Amino acid sequence: MGICLLTGKEGKYVKSHIIPKSLTRPSKSGKKFIQPAQNPTKKLYIKRADSWYDKSIVIREGEDYLSDIDSYAIDELRAQGLLWSSDKIREPATDSVNELTVVSFKEPIKIRKYFLSLLWRAAVSSLPEFKDIILSKNQIEQLRKIIVGEMEDDLSLFPTTLIQLTEAGPAHNLTPIKQRVAADGREVYRFYMNGLIAHVHLHNPNMAVLMNPVPYDHPMFVGTERTIVIQVETEHSFQLNNLRKHTSQYTNK
Repeated sequence: MGICLLTGKEGKYVKSHIIPKSLTRPSKSGKKFIQPAQNPTKKLYIKRADSWYDKSIVIREGEDYLSDIDSYAIDELRAQGLLWSSDKIREPATDSVNELTVVSFKEPIKIRKYFLSLLWRAAVSSLPEFKDIILSKNQIEQLRKIIVGEMEDDLSLFPTTLIQLTEAGPAHNLTPIKQRVAADGREVYRFYMNGLIAHVHLHNPNMAVLMNPVPYDHPMFVGTERTIVIQVETEHSFQLNNLRKHTSQYTNK
């Protein structure tokens, strides 16, 4: 029993995945995830049958809010071919390592709410693996109100860009990370799920992405009528290189 961090109501806590379970399944049924062990005496990686979840965030009503957001967003992201689990993965227009594609989401604000909810879950989680995802109490409360519909979304709050990996690759269980991107050192939280990466920008809504400055309501960011998605060949992606780096540093347990 406890207080739901999303609804503020008292009840029995339920299991809640930080990133939806359907987007973090092992590549084959019965296989397990590989992840670095926490504070090991030796560099080891361990195997888990399930992806990251927390039992101290929400009660059933709160999880229902998150499940509704997840279900809508996952269906739409799959329909747009942006996930490896899509019926057909969206192909780049050319053979370049990096490309751009324009996506017209049916309800872009709902898609944006999904990514904001991932950030909220990671920020309020008590799991030690998410200790680097730090937001102020005011930011957490703003996100909470947006998620439950108590407050209109503000596109200048955590502008989010998307990167699609264009070929299916290995499933893995790495947590969101804080990262500096571009020459000006902009900070983002990087979330990975099933071949799609979200860069949630932490500061300054007017950022140099395509021009200087780019306003937060530019289509480079999720939430507008059309969204520009960066497409990257999986073999040349940071995500795959990061996975290789981790697995090469740890010994199988």
